[in-house]
Amino acid sequence: MAESNYWIEHYVSYSSARNSGVHQVTKDYEIEVSDSVDFNPMIDVYVARNKKLSIQVPKSSKYHKIKRIQEADFLQYFNQTLYRLDHLETSGGEYYIDSEDYAEYYELQAFIEQPHINIKLRVNHGADMFDCRMSISHSFSYRPGVRRKYVQLPESTFRQVFNLMLKYCHERDAYVQFQDTLFAQVQALICSGKSIGGLVIDANKYFDKAKSEMIERRKSIELRLVSVDEPPQKRRELRAEMKGIDFCISVLDANR
Repeated sequence: MAESNYWIEHYVSYSSARNSGVHQVTKDYEIEVSDSVDFNPMIDVYVARNKKLSIQVPKSSKYHKIKRIQEADFLQYFNQTLYRLDHLETSGGEYYIDSEDYAEYYELQAFIEQPHINIKLRVNHGADMFDCRMSISHSFSYRPGVRRKYVQLPESTFRQVFNLMLKYCHERDAYVQFQDTLFAQVQALICSGKSIGGLVIDANKYFDKAKSEMIERRKSIELRLVSVDEPPQKRRELRAEMKGIDFCISVLDANR
C-alpha cells in the first residue's frame, strides 16, 4: 500500500448536518467514508489524474476538528461501509438519471420504499480528477424535484451501475488503474442499455492483502507491548488498536 495518512473530520458548525468524514489520503487518491455506517453509509473515492495529492493531515478550524487516526481505525469504517453496501436492497424502486452532461459526469438516484432509502450514485471523469461516490439517506425530500428534472432509468441499468461502482470501491489498489475502465463501462451501459461485463478486479486479492497488512500491524503492536515500557495510557491505546484490527479482520472474513 502506498504511503498514506488517516484522519477523522468532525463538523462542528451549528448549520451543518453532515456526518463526520473518515479519510485516507495517498499521493494518488483520497477516500472518505461516513462515520454513520449503519444509518447513512457513504463512500467517496477521489483520484487525481494530472497531479499528486498532498498527504498532509489538514489542520482543525473553527468549523471542523481534525483527529489523526491509525489505518486500522480507518479500515473499520471502510470495511463496514462496503459490507453495508454489499448487502443493500436495491430492487423495487424508482430510478432516475441526470441527463444534463453525458460527456464526463453521471448522477443517478433511486428511491426504494422497502427499506425507505434514497441511493445516490455519482461518477465524474474530469480532465484533472476522477470521482466515484455512493451514498445512502432515508429522506425522500428530493424526490419531487428529481421526478421533474431527471430521466427515468431501467432498474436493471441502475443496479448494474451500482454493482460496477461498488466493485471498484472495494479495490483500493485498482483505483488509478481502473478509473477509465469504470467510467467507460458506466457510459456504455447507460447509453446502450445493454448488459456489460464487470470490472476485471480480483476481490480476493484485496481481502488477502488487507488482512495480511493488519496481521503484520497486530504483530508489531504485540512485540511493542512486550519489549517497550510504554506509559499506561499508550498501552491502553495500543490494546484498543489491536481490538480494532481483530474486528476488521472478522469483517473481512465475513465478506469472503
